[in-house]
Amino acid sequence: MLLIVTMGGMMISPQVTLIPLYVLLNEIGVHNTRWALILPYVAFRLPLAILLMRSYFLGVPKELEESARIDGCSPLDVYWRIFVPIGKPIMLTTAMLTAYYAWNEFLFAIIFIDSNKFKTIPSGLMNFRDALRTDWGVLLAGMVIASVPMIILLISLQKHLLRGMSEGAVKG
Repeated sequence: MLLIVTMGGMMISPQVTLIPLYVLLNEIGVHNTRWALILPYVAFRLPLAILLMRSYFLGVPKELEESARIDGCSPLDVYWRIFVPIGKPIMLTTAMLTAYYAWNEFLFAIIFIDSNKFKTIPSGLMNFRDALRTDWGVLLAGMVIASVPMIILLISLQKHLLRGMSEGAVKG
């Protein structure tokens, strides 16, 4: 039942929650801070992360845990010595997908952040647009520069990303 409720979060569009989120962030006093972006990013990516990790770890044979328990591992040891090393591909995949979402997110950044101090790159690039004129050269150069970190991250984690996506997708 808890899984169904958590997955229900995937059905809610972030755009639908803008007004209630804005009011909530103002009431708890985190509007125009880094937390104004961190909290919604985590909330909207958590259902996908749970779905990916759950499906991945359901494919791990229970015999591994049982053999570790027979060898004298505590539940915490089983977690750190068995499940964390086995789960590195899906954890990196989940981290990559979450980072990609947060890096490219635009709507929350322009609504929840007002000061230039906390602006994200996509919302900061809007400073190069004007009502009558757009400096396309600077804007496009900024977009290319902004995409470089994600490209480097994707290339460096490509092997783990593909393994995590393929192993977590099929059970049995």
